[in-house]
This record gives sequence, C-alpha cells and structure tokens, in this order.
Amino acid sequence: MPAKLIRAVAAATVGAIGVLPLAATPAAAAWTAIQTVSQPNWSGQDQPTVAIDRQGDALLAWAGCDGNAAACTDQVQVQVRTQAGALTPIQVVTEPGTSGLWPKVAVDDDGDAAVVWVQNSVIAGARVSAAGIAGPPQLITRWSSISPSVAVSRSGSALVTWTESVDSSYVAKARRFGVDGTLGPELTLGPGGVDGPTATFADDGTALVVWTEDYNRIVSARIEPDDGVSARTEIAPPVTDVRYGQIDMALDAEGDAVLTYRITPYSGYGRLVLQRYSRDGVLEPAVVATPDTHWLTFYSSVVTDHDGTSVLVWGRWNWDTDNSREVYLRRFPATGTPGQVTLLGPGDWPSITLDDTGAGLVAWQYPGLMVQTSQVHAVPLAANGTHGQVETITPDGRTVTAAASPTGEFALVWQKASHPSAIQARFTG
Repeated sequence: MPAKLIRAVAAATVGAIGVLPLAATPAAAAWTAIQTVSQPNWSGQDQPTVAIDRQGDALLAWAGCDGNAAACTDQVQVQVRTQAGALTPIQVVTEPGTSGLWPKVAVDDDGDAAVVWVQNSVIAGARVSAAGIAGPPQLITRWSSISPSVAVSRSGSALVTWTESVDSSYVAKARRFGVDGTLGPELTLGPGGVDGPTATFADDGTALVVWTEDYNRIVSARIEPDDGVSARTEIAPPVTDVRYGQIDMALDAEGDAVLTYRITPYSGYGRLVLQRYSRDGVLEPAVVATPDTHWLTFYSSVVTDHDGTSVLVWGRWNWDTDNSREVYLRRFPATGTPGQVTLLGPGDWPSITLDDTGAGLVAWQYPGLMVQTSQVHAVPLAANGTHGQVETITPDGRTVTAAASPTGEFALVWQKASHPSAIQARFTG
C-alpha cells in the first residue's frame, strides 16, 4: 500500500476514532478457581496455549522443565480439560533429550488436534486424538526453521506453516499433517520472512496462507485439499521506506477472510491495517485500524464472528509519557462504518476469542510486559458490541491465551509470573 494511500485512508477514518468508556452490559463470567495444570516443581515457559472443540473440551499445551532434574530441558506437554471439568493425565510429546519451545495448537469441532513446536532449530509436531491421546512426535522439517503455525480443517486435516532458512534466505513453507499422523510433501510457497506464514481453512478444505516477503510486501496463496498450490496473490505491494509485518487472519462463516497487518514507515508510527479478502479472491480496500497517535506494541489479535463482524485488539506503548501500556479494541462490521476505538485498560499482550454467537472475551497482561510483578485481566464482550467490567483473573500471571468453544465455553491459560513459573488456567462451563 503506497504511503500516500495510508495517509488518505487515515484521513478518511479519523473522524470515527475516539475513546469510549466501558459499557457495563455483559455480566462477568462464572470462572472456576485457578488451577495449576503443570506438574509440581516444574517451571513453565511463557506463551502457553489452548484450543476448545465444539463439545467444550479444552486442549492445553505448554513447554516447561523439571525443576528436580539435573538440567532444565524444556519439554512440550499437553493435557485435556473436559467440558465436565476433569483433567486427563499430562502427556509429554517431545522426544527424550530434545528441547521443545513455544507450542502452537489447533483443534477441529470433534476434538482432533495438532500441536507443533520448535525443536532443536527444526519444527516438530504431534497429533492428539479427541480422546486426549497424543500420537508419536514427528519431525515436520529437516532444515533450520522458525515461526511455526498450525491450522486444522473441519475434517481434522492439519496444515503446518513455517519459515525455513535456505542459503541465508527465508522461504515460506507448508505441509499437511493428517489425523492419522501421516505427513504430506513439503510445499514451497515462495520467499518468506522472520514472522512466518499464517493459515486458515475454508469449509471445503482449502487453506488460505498469508505471509510477508522479507518485510517488503505481503502475499497469499491457496492450498487445495490435494496439495495443489495457487499462484501467489499480492496483498500489499513494495513501498519505498515502508515495512510490513505482524500478520493475523480470521475467517467468517461464509469463508471470507479478514486480514490485519502492520505498516511501519522508516520514520513515524506504525499502523495496523484491516483488509477483507473474499473466498472468491476479491481483495477489498484496506482500512487503517489504529489511530495515528498510537505507538503500537508488538501484540495484536483479530477475530471474526459468523456474520463477518471483526474485532481487533492491540497494545499501545506510551513511551513519551510514563512508559505505560494500554489495551484497545475496535469493531469492524461486515459493511458500514468501523466502530470507535475503545480503551479496555492498562496492560499489553491482548488475546481475544469469540463463540458462534459473537460473544467473547479479551484477556491481557497487566500492567505490561516490562515488569516483574504482573496480573491477568479480562473483560467479557457481548454479541451486540458492548463490554463488561474488567476483572482480575489472577494476581500473579503473564502471557495469557484465551480460547472459546463454538458454544460458549471459555478458557484462559497463562504462565505464573512468580517462581517457579507454573502453568495455570481458569475455565467456564
């Protein structure tokens, strides 16, 4: 997107930008007590994750090491919390003697899941059945790889994406990971970047993959169920003195995608942009989503409900005043004028999730990342766009991830901020 277009779009939307107080409409969720899900004396890594199936069963994944062991080697672990509240035994999915870092998880409606992680500079993964039984770990890549991501189709087929380092250049790649653990061929998508590709599935099993080419432009490709890869489509072209990154994507019930990405000029503030990309390949004009007064942090997230209304959350860094962080939200109807900017509260690292009705939850780390003592805060979202009151989920937590089932069960998982950094969670339902 040319820089002059960024200015033009910003000028067209600035009138819709304001800061709204919270509306006390949705009631606070009925949460369980805080549960420590990692083993005693284990030290959990930051960025645990969770996904919930249509039955309300939650799959949690995290990395951590045994504090009683002679050496602290992080291992990836998974556990299922059933809708009835039972916790299955913890399972280690990494190979003995290997180090597993920052797992990602995706689950289909029936509960069949895929977990991927960074293992000794390559990408590894495991399938987890709806019954919570983990299959054997497998190497997804052979060469130095970073930034894995995973998406699962309605039929349970997973697509793993990552960035691979080839002859000092970055390449975007993808690979199928079947329900039975079979691996498809490696698919080379094109030049890539450090951020790594992100993918999502349409109902027909076609995957849309979007990524940056070395921060210089944004492209996409579609991968058919038979692993056929389309020609690349340019989402955002190269522009002098502009860099792209921080891509996120969500899909509505019709299979139309909403993309968000960051545009950063070499001088001035970066902006988050929202752009719709239809299942028919129509790319709508981009909308500048964040105010030009916001110095963005590195954390944002977008979700879309069944009707195509998207909700974007992001962090703002007040570096020029008191160095504090704040979390903001903005709604984008499928048609019509974007909503106003809403301040949710002080903090950073926002995570947002919605159920099929469009109701949801935003959680974040308070007061921010650059502190030793932090809490997890959350606010409920009503389907009509109103917001409840901020509640403290835990007085001792950081790097929270939120997830919702299609039918309205919610889960939050985080790393305990104080030693020994256990992995903890709370649930509704």
